[in-house]
Amino acid sequence: MDDLKELPEGKWFCSADCKWIHSILQNLLNAGAEELPDSSLDILKKKNNMVADDGIDVRWMLLRGKDSSREDRALLSQVVAIFHECFDPIIDSETGNDLIPPMVYGGNIRGQDFGGLYCAILTVNSIVVSAGIIRIFGQDIAELPLAATHTGYQARLNILQGHFQILYDCIVKLLAFFHVKTLVLPAADNAKPMWTNKFGFKEIPEVQLENYKQTCWQMITFDRTSMLQKPVPNCRIINQEQADSDVPLQ
Repeated sequence: MDDLKELPEGKWFCSADCKWIHSILQNLLNAGAEELPDSSLDILKKKNNMVADDGIDVRWMLLRGKDSSREDRALLSQVVAIFHECFDPIIDSETGNDLIPPMVYGGNIRGQDFGGLYCAILTVNSIVVSAGIIRIFGQDIAELPLAATHTGYQARLNILQGHFQILYDCIVKLLAFFHVKTLVLPAADNAKPMWTNKFGFKEIPEVQLENYKQTCWQMITFDRTSMLQKPVPNCRIINQEQADSDVPLQ
């Protein structure tokens, strides 16, 4: 380990892997909304009895609140509304502040820095219908502290069935591309059966959770939730050039 006598100028990273991950994430932020791969669209069409010319434009996108443009912040405001719709208030016990906006917009509360959080969204005809907050702690662990799907206006907006599954698959494929080993998340009692039965998560043993918190000290946990984990499957790389640059979501 180098003898670090002062902080380097500009952005600096704990390892070459972290620098590479940050570079690819930046590319995704710059790319904007992307079309879903055919395999994902086929799932939506099957679940919703759709045909090719139904005129539904479904895309996924990665945002970062800390560096967001005016257009991105408009999308992030929809994300905040979805989280407020789906969750009880998440209140900081000391300040009484709502934690959802700073998590989405990359703020800071009492030394808890949310600037490293990213927001993955799924849109239907440019409307956010599903969102997940993610943070990547190198190649060992990533967290998904918040994930939710729009429910209040489902009938009026004709939101498709199965869209959270599609967003979750995009997130997992992204993590697999980065060779992340484990995805962790906090689950409330009413959501725990969904995560364990449908998505295959398991509760983290207490000793292992303490080890995670020591190495990833900014990991987000909430009161009255269980911390769950799941191994991230290996990524299927088509060619080496793709492995070094593009994120394969097919």
